[in-house]
Amino acid sequence: MEPSAILFILIGSLLIASRGPLIVAPRATLRFFTRFIATDARVRGIALALAPLAAAMIMVSLGDGPATGILAVLGWLFAGVVAWLLVAPSSYRRIAGGVIAFSENSVDEMIIRLVGLLAVAIGGFVIYAALQVV
Repeated sequence: MEPSAILFILIGSLLIASRGPLIVAPRATLRFFTRFIATDARVRGIALALAPLAAAMIMVSLGDGPATGILAVLGWLFAGVVAWLLVAPSSYRRIAGGVIAFSENSVDEMIIRLVGLLAVAIGGFVIYAALQVV
């Protein structure tokens, strides 16, 4: 199996695992997300967890393979997000907290469930593409 396929499977699994609970318990998941980003240290911890994934995507994109262009773009995007989360976690907390608060207070629960279902479908498609195409 190609290293790029393994990374795409990992990305699809992360999408499913992080957004899947929105289908079953949207309000509880949003409250969990709010608590999860409650401190700067936790946001920096998220960045440190994403850093190896960003580095792996960049390193795999340097070789030859079928999906190196996509991995290069995603890798540098993840690297930028990791740098932002490490340098200015409070700005991320402000933006994400506002989006979560808006979603919790103003968006219908069915729409939140549909967003979760869409994210799970995209994650499943990414895994399928990694297994069949890449």
